[in-house]
Amino acid sequence: MTRGLMKTASGIAIAAAAGLFATSAMAADLGIGGNCCADLEERVAELEATTARKGNRKVSLTIYGQITKSILWHDDEYGYNPEDLMFRDPTQALSRFGFRGEATIRPDLTAGYHLEIGLNGEDYGVDSGDDTFQLRHSYVYLDHQTLGRITLGQTSTVTDSLWQISLANTMVLPGEMGEERAVFSKHFRDTFAAVFDGDRRQGIYYRTPSLAGFMLSAGYFTNSYQTGGTSWDFDDADEGWDIALRYAGEFNGVRVAAGIGYREEMGKTLGASGGVENEIWMGSASVMHVPTGLFLSGGYADRDSNSEANEKSAWWLQAGIEKNWFGIGNTTIFGEYAQFDYDHNVAGLRTDGNGRAYREVIDGNRHLVYDWTKDRRDGNYWGLGIVQTIDAAAVDLFLNFRRYEVDSVMTDYDGFDIRHSRYDCGERDGDVCTVGGKARDASVIQAGMRIQF
Repeated sequence: MTRGLMKTASGIAIAAAAGLFATSAMAADLGIGGNCCADLEERVAELEATTARKGNRKVSLTIYGQITKSILWHDDEYGYNPEDLMFRDPTQALSRFGFRGEATIRPDLTAGYHLEIGLNGEDYGVDSGDDTFQLRHSYVYLDHQTLGRITLGQTSTVTDSLWQISLANTMVLPGEMGEERAVFSKHFRDTFAAVFDGDRRQGIYYRTPSLAGFMLSAGYFTNSYQTGGTSWDFDDADEGWDIALRYAGEFNGVRVAAGIGYREEMGKTLGASGGVENEIWMGSASVMHVPTGLFLSGGYADRDSNSEANEKSAWWLQAGIEKNWFGIGNTTIFGEYAQFDYDHNVAGLRTDGNGRAYREVIDGNRHLVYDWTKDRRDGNYWGLGIVQTIDAAAVDLFLNFRRYEVDSVMTDYDGFDIRHSRYDCGERDGDVCTVGGKARDASVIQAGMRIQF
């Protein structure tokens, strides 16, 4: 026993000596007794000055975003740069960065914020104009576990994305044009561009807690005001309200997401909408069989209006399979189809340059001008796509194709003279020209990459 104690004591002594020598060596290396501490303090101060940090410890901060770039080709001969390769920032997956956070007031009540900025590419491949930065979200909220959440500021209206519900990662907007909206000619945009889905607006919004998978939400919002010829000449801002019911659930290996909603848009008499009021019903749903990855999604929407030329309906379908075949992430393969129809009662209604009904004065009275043989704005598209996700890098690689077709095109419907039109007239009836051939059909191919952070 004594021998064991001596061995232990010897071991401790050796360890202490080694530690002493090591400490002495480290001290020598670090220059203890010199100016090492001053150097360390200077380095810490430099790091503090160059490191992003939160303003306080009470509210959390999360920085997130995505960068999306693509190559686009199309053959709309009256569009922008037809049959040339273009490098774009896709509208349907705009590059962006944002900040969000939350603080706990009490266990059942939190306060939070969300600020998100969109980034426009050099080619300005989005519809927000030439500004490099686009404010997407800027709002605050209070969230109660029992009473729900109330939000104040600029964010999505409650019908935003309600027309586009899909459980699959297709990287396209079902039922809407993507980046091709920025490069296709006007008659394609008039038929296929977004009019049903909600947008981001300044307003106040409320949503209930989720109950058995259901969530009810409602909101009131305004658009930006319009200025007149002088700095004090302001037009009233457009306004609107909407309501939506959503559901999400999973049972027996089947995942379901669905929603239905209503939105009313009220253009003020002096505003840019010129008193036009729209009422939009919409709904969409998506079902995925998780074990096999098979999915089916679809939606329907209808827009009624006090401007007859605005009355329009549409439906879309998407189907495919999403499966991790290669071990790196899901591969999504899909096909899609959509149909867009203007109200047949006004299919031949002539409109002025602002899209309002054109009236001709006959015997001192104003009459709507129709051409009942024309159904010029209806159209459809079909498409195919594939998306490969790489989980290890939060990357999506995508390739998609769409073929658009309008039933017919008439050069007088948007108010310009056919004599100055670039279209080739297939059928002439007085001052009306029905266009055929390439002007009625267009294809688009887009490939690219998205990385999220």
